[in-house]
Amino acid sequence: MTHRSTDVIKIEERRIQRLIDLVSSIDCDSDAGSLGINRRGDSIYCYESLRTEGKRTKKRYLGTPFSEAVRQHCGKRYRAELMRRLHSNQKLLRNLSSGYLSLDNSAIVAALPSSYGRLPREAFIDERYEELKAWAAADYEKNGAKFPKAANYARDGTRVRSKGECIVYNLLTERGIAFRYDCIITVTDQGGFNKSLSPDFMIQCYDGTFVIIEHLGWLSDKRYALDYGDKCYWYMQQGFVPGKNFFVTSDDINGGTDSETVESVVSRVEQLFWGY
Repeated sequence: MTHRSTDVIKIEERRIQRLIDLVSSIDCDSDAGSLGINRRGDSIYCYESLRTEGKRTKKRYLGTPFSEAVRQHCGKRYRAELMRRLHSNQKLLRNLSSGYLSLDNSAIVAALPSSYGRLPREAFIDERYEELKAWAAADYEKNGAKFPKAANYARDGTRVRSKGECIVYNLLTERGIAFRYDCIITVTDQGGFNKSLSPDFMIQCYDGTFVIIEHLGWLSDKRYALDYGDKCYWYMQQGFVPGKNFFVTSDDINGGTDSETVESVVSRVEQLFWGY
């Protein structure tokens, strides 16, 4: 999260600088005066009011509201104001960047009074979080089904089964949420029948409860949709309730994925994971 915040500031700084360079290449006379309007009967006449040395104001006739001179004047004033705001925003971002307080553990420890430096590193480790990361990284049985021909890889190099899963995988990783991908779990229903399932993502939360996320990429296929309905039955047998600890993201009928919708689901899971 920390690196993402600082990167966003730097990206925005570069974007503003590009805009400043672009606007600078166009005439944006910051000394362009204000626009004055006079009415004479049914006609409107425009003047440019310029302040000379001292406090005297000099007026220059520009023409009617639709004249080329008035259009040019308004364009210059607009660009001058745009430049002023860009410089203001650039200064604000630079101040924000230089005064940004990192949330990284090492940065926080370094900023503490020197007396804290004598504490062992273990004093700053979240043991429960380390347990959850170890659980996610441990060996576990994985779904052995063949991957589709399309090659989708998450940022850490892990191959996933769809672009939608790739989005979920990267978001969970960015937010520090420990999870198992494509693991196998065995569920028993009330009649004593067993079934093996492979949730796309299984998350163990701080309080020891579990959350699953399924991404549906082929709901337009009848067989796929029926299989999903069957999985819902078995998930319910295991206590996974939609909207509570069972979340679903989905492609649309044309195979498109809405990243904003996926991110809202991950944000809800993030709250459950950390317990806030």
